[in-house]
Amino acid sequence: MAKGLDVSQAIEKATRDAKKNIIEIPLVKGTIPFEVSAKFGPSKVLLKPQMEGRGLVAGGTVRVICSLAGIQDISSKILSTTTNKLNNARATMSALSKLKAVKKTLNPEN
Repeated sequence: MAKGLDVSQAIEKATRDAKKNIIEIPLVKGTIPFEVSAKFGPSKVLLKPQMEGRGLVAGGTVRVICSLAGIQDISSKILSTTTNKLNNARATMSALSKLKAVKKTLNPEN
């Protein structure tokens, strides 16, 4: 989200900011590795991993962000009463940024 003198300038600024703030999301079989929640302002978002083939069980901005991130199976719930889409989107991005890569443990016997 950015401001400019006209629409095209605002889009360019927002795109530039988005490229600077790209995050990497670890995926395990098309879903997130563990349950995560986050709060931004009055917005609270809960993201849960789902079984393979379940699909995107999310609404509003959470669904758009998860589909753009390449997440195929996820369940989400907006826990606050706010309907502000920008705060919900920022809470979702905050929750996704909390995800860390799952380390694979090597078994010396195999």
